[in-house]
Amino acid sequence: MSGKWVAAGVAVLLVLLVAALFAGYAWRLAETEKVAYIYRDEFGIPHIYADTDEGVMYAFGYAQAEDHLEDMVRNYLAVNGRLSKFFGEAYLQQDLLVKALRIKETAENWEGQISPEVYGLILSFAEGVNRYIEEHGDELPSWVASYRVTAEDVIALQYYAMLSRSIGWAMKELKGASAESAGWGSNEWAVAPSKTVDGSTVLLGDPHLPWSGLNRWYEAHLEGDKLHVYGATLYGLPFILIGFNRNIAWTLTRNGVDLADIFVEKLNPEDPTLYLAEDGWRRAESLEVTVKVKKGDGLKTLHRVFYYTRHGLVVKADLERGFAYAMALEGYGNLRAIEETYRINAASNLEEFKEALKLRGLILWNVLYADVDGNIYYVYNAAIHLKSEKYSHREPRPGWEADAQWGDIIPFNELPQVGNPASGFIQNNNVMPWFVTVESGIKPEDYPAYLVDRDAEMNDRGIRAFSVLSSKEKFTAEELYNLAVDVHVVAADKYLDSALKEIKEALAGGKFAEHIDAAREALEILEGWNREALKDEPGMTVFYFWYRRYRQTRDVVEAFRLAVEDMLACYGKVDVKWGSVHVFSRGNITLPIDGGDHLAPTLWMAGHTMAKCREVCASGSSFTMLVYLKPGNITAYTLIPYGESENPSSPHYADQMPLKSQRRLKPVHFYREDVEKYSVEVTRLRLP
Repeated sequence: MSGKWVAAGVAVLLVLLVAALFAGYAWRLAETEKVAYIYRDEFGIPHIYADTDEGVMYAFGYAQAEDHLEDMVRNYLAVNGRLSKFFGEAYLQQDLLVKALRIKETAENWEGQISPEVYGLILSFAEGVNRYIEEHGDELPSWVASYRVTAEDVIALQYYAMLSRSIGWAMKELKGASAESAGWGSNEWAVAPSKTVDGSTVLLGDPHLPWSGLNRWYEAHLEGDKLHVYGATLYGLPFILIGFNRNIAWTLTRNGVDLADIFVEKLNPEDPTLYLAEDGWRRAESLEVTVKVKKGDGLKTLHRVFYYTRHGLVVKADLERGFAYAMALEGYGNLRAIEETYRINAASNLEEFKEALKLRGLILWNVLYADVDGNIYYVYNAAIHLKSEKYSHREPRPGWEADAQWGDIIPFNELPQVGNPASGFIQNNNVMPWFVTVESGIKPEDYPAYLVDRDAEMNDRGIRAFSVLSSKEKFTAEELYNLAVDVHVVAADKYLDSALKEIKEALAGGKFAEHIDAAREALEILEGWNREALKDEPGMTVFYFWYRRYRQTRDVVEAFRLAVEDMLACYGKVDVKWGSVHVFSRGNITLPIDGGDHLAPTLWMAGHTMAKCREVCASGSSFTMLVYLKPGNITAYTLIPYGESENPSSPHYADQMPLKSQRRLKPVHFYREDVEKYSVEVTRLRLP
């Protein structure tokens, strides 16, 4: 062989050798490189896959930041007491309260309440958010671009989201308002396999919350090592709050536990920093806080001094009379909610679910559970203190009396709870625990008044759910779907028949001197109404206007006369479809919406204040989740009122609105083959 061919052969051999070496290097690189995949489906829902839970959390932080970073950072600024620095004096009082309650400082002392494993996941989530900020800094407002999220920010946000319920409860008691009126409603029910045609266990979760602000839902699907979970969480939080995994599903509704007490403190007339305890005078603690406030183009620095008794922050003082008022908050200093939420996400059966609840990080909620093995379970959850009923839980307690002090936390096994009832169903639409099912076995007299409202009656949503679920032996999947979006008006069942009779008699007796034709037409509309709050129903509009006036006057005929006048003044007629009155809006989109509101409730809820003859809904059913569970076969449907993104230019800013308007839920893509089939965008994210 000539030298030329030998040289050529050597060159080819070298090329092949280099190629083989490079291929081996690339193979090893692919094998060792850590990546996460974010699949976005047709509604922009992120389905996140990684080999580890740390990787999933990192990618989840990144994905959340893609959709609503500014709102997340606002939430983190809130828990740091720094909103007024960027947004002005409107946020000053909130910032002062957050600093006075030491929200961030408490979160920074997380050790002993949060495991290192879960802290590491939270840290990964924060790092994912920061990765997005660093990659997109040029596109962001300066107050966002300069921010870096810490794990303690995330812990503080979950802590504040929980504690805010107690703060609201305390403020109502301080003002003398009814604490029981605090908060928003929700729906939940579960049906056992014995009560479904196809043998599924079915769970419905439907929290009724504002569609803006701190309590907004973000839908996601997380697939890692221990995490195989789908559901929704609040902006800026890492774990699913309401959702399901391969084995279980769970949801929450607001219950009626007493979340705070105001303690009256007697002050020493010689030194008002001393307050009376049962063993003598004690010195109040003090704390000076500093807040920077945006003022024009500059910043103003404010200093405030706050005082604390053993019961908590002093929120009011009457030095002339020698009294101060301190608020004692259930859950104060309790950071375990974030650990508990992770353990719920990872639970695979009822025993593990209960063990998670026993961490007592969640200080309230009606907790409802269902699983693929056919179990349904409910607990009236409350991580609150035992206390003497000698003192009313609706009024301030004397801080100096020994028997007025709080005791230990109520043991978990002493809470009202029901498992696998003979009826085959459990429902709680913000009702007391003895109403959850047929023969619940729970008695009002067995529990203290600060835990339950012994005199409470079933509300309209509870009446409707209980009535339907107890009406037949077995339900089809379609029937249960229809119950999830039900708009039957129970208030009409209560009042309309007798009201129609009185109104007819009044019309026949000539009591309507004015607008007689309109009154007759309104009566005819009411008589033909199907008692459903449907957007095409004028009967719902007439009923709503009448019922609103009836609640004011308690006079059936006078309320009808006023309702006719109101409608003529607003619309010039009484034949007005509910959907032209009852609407919701986002950006430049406005659509009609079915359902009742807080005045005339239905299971499917949407409402606000009626203003200028129109109710532009801004709260109600905020994340509807319907899950059918069988071993190896999970089918689910969900809906958020608007969309996944807070970016007005995103296709997912308002793409769920048409479904909301049509009272339809969207199918969930839970299994990998479906996720890949319906994905419209895939992000391959290299992990650190």
